[in-house]
Amino acid sequence: MVFARLFSLAFVTIALLAVPAPAAAGGDVENGRRLAEKHCQRCHVVSRERRFAGIGSTPSFMLLAGLGDWRDRFLTFFERRPHPVFVRLPGVAPPTNDPPPIVPFEVTAEGVEDILAYAATLRTE
Repeated sequence: MVFARLFSLAFVTIALLAVPAPAAAGGDVENGRRLAEKHCQRCHVVSRERRFAGIGSTPSFMLLAGLGDWRDRFLTFFERRPHPVFVRLPGVAPPTNDPPPIVPFEVTAEGVEDILAYAATLRTE
């Protein structure tokens, strides 16, 4: 079970990282914004306009987008704690049968690319 879960996450991660950087950044920015506002904003500040949304203990999308490894963080957010408990990927079993602390949501590889494209618009030089 654990091996299958790790294999599934590794497969999805490799598939997403195999997308060339320009293509990954070419996702649908508007859909990425909608996905971030619908799902990520429960915990994170996802836009400059809504600075008081989210939970104060989570990093904002603007902070994350400013990090050197920002692209990797957004491409693999679904496997970074605590996300695996409530983020669902099509065809990948959840890591536990314990109830998630918040309502789970599903995101596709295309949705992850869209969120990445939106996050790229938040980067400042």
